Amino acid sequence: MTSLLSPADIAELEAFEDENGGYYHKMAAWLDNFIQAGVEADRFTEAEAKADLQIALWYAYANNNADDYACYWKTVQWLPDSEANAHGCGAWYYRYSVALMYCGLLEEARHYAEAGAHEEPDYPWVWLQVAKLRSHFGDKDGALAAVEHGLELVPGDYEFSTLCLEIEEGATLEQMEYHFIKPDDDRQLQEGLDPNADNKLQAISCIRVNEAGLMGFRMLFKLKELEHTRPYCTFHYPIQRHDVQMVFYMNEAGLSKIRLDWLKQQKQLLDESSLLSRPEPDGSRAMLQAVLFYLDYQVMLVYWNPETDEEFMLPLVEAAAAEAERPKPCA
Repeated sequence: MTSLLSPADIAELEAFEDENGGYYHKMAAWLDNFIQAGVEADRFTEAEAKADLQIALWYAYANNNADDYACYWKTVQWLPDSEANAHGCGAWYYRYSVALMYCGLLEEARHYAEAGAHEEPDYPWVWLQVAKLRSHFGDKDGALAAVEHGLELVPGDYEFSTLCLEIEEGATLEQMEYHFIKPDDDRQLQEGLDPNADNKLQAISCIRVNEAGLMGFRMLFKLKELEHTRPYCTFHYPIQRHDVQMVFYMNEAGLSKIRLDWLKQQKQLLDESSLLSRPEPDGSRAMLQAVLFYLDYQVMLVYWNPETDEEFMLPLVEAAAAEAERPKPCA
């Protein structure tokens, strides 16, 4: 099946990588721009672009390698439109399964991993997914059989050899994912020397829910349930009788891993500080509309000025510190 991507386009995409890694966010942005330009020029429709297998493979490759929850979610949203054209393509099933797993959709991830192994049994990397997910769901013998099949395809491969040991030791899915492909890179990661270790842990945190952590979160904010959990967790929280939207840029799994002591501190700042409104230089006041929480423990306040119809953001810690220093009216 012909692709909307020309050989020259594919060469441009390949240029985003080198022996040390790649510029995966730029690769994904290039694809977004390519599709937008093509649709605007009436060369193809958005539906045709989404059904294109080669675009889907590159889109998933770029976003999955960015190793970020939001990027994995982009893959999950994009790939279904090309599934009808993915028969016999193990890479499509592998990349979709990986993205599903990192978005906490483990049953679906296992289904697509197994389907990929059936569609293209000689594609080795789909057997990595099959092995990990079989192990996670309690099928140790099936997991080891998948590893054995993978090693028949790529004898001595570092990933399969490492995974075999971890399956034997009963490692969790998160532990199996805390690796890099290249042995030297992985060694640095395991020794705590890799500067991207925190980013790796943040992405892994969205794989599986910690039920105790999720319960603690709900008790802290007195929630029976969240309003939305896909792709992000949201709910409305009353601050001084004013409902403010709380947005956690993660799924329930990621939310359940956020440190409860840290959450209590952020909640205290919101509850005890006068952050609901903010005076502006022109004498108007901006009102707090939303609080945004990120996996890297950043918290941003979103304000809206009804008189100017302008919206702006401030870090919670900085806003609370500035408010504490503001002169208070005499009693």
